[in-house]
Amino acid sequence: MNVKNISTSISEDIIITNLTGYITLADVNTWFNSFEETCYSFIRQGKKYKLLVNRKGYTPEHFSVQKLWKDKFFSKNILENTIAVAFLLEEGDILIHLEQSNTKDNAKFSSNYDQLIDWLTKYK
Repeated sequence: MNVKNISTSISEDIIITNLTGYITLADVNTWFNSFEETCYSFIRQGKKYKLLVNRKGYTPEHFSVQKLWKDKFFSKNILENTIAVAFLLEEGDILIHLEQSNTKDNAKFSSNYDQLIDWLTKYK
């Protein structure tokens, strides 16, 4: 069962955002509004944050859904205020490729939620 989760929450200085399940363009817009507002709650206070992006079990309705997500997520203002970002993804070729091609020390890709939370918590 591919349960939809398009929520965003905060745990100390970590913003945990979920975009999982069968996702439509409308879902991306709904998710982004909440995600962006959460990020700006830090930015307005002059604080930076860490991100955990849960996309494990993400199934886009159409390729345009993935493009919209990328265009919104990789906005300059949100990323320039990010200390570190962790992506929770399904096991498989995409995850392996991202792990192997990642050159940024403040980005991590994994299918293990606890490992990513631990990494973000310790990241300075």
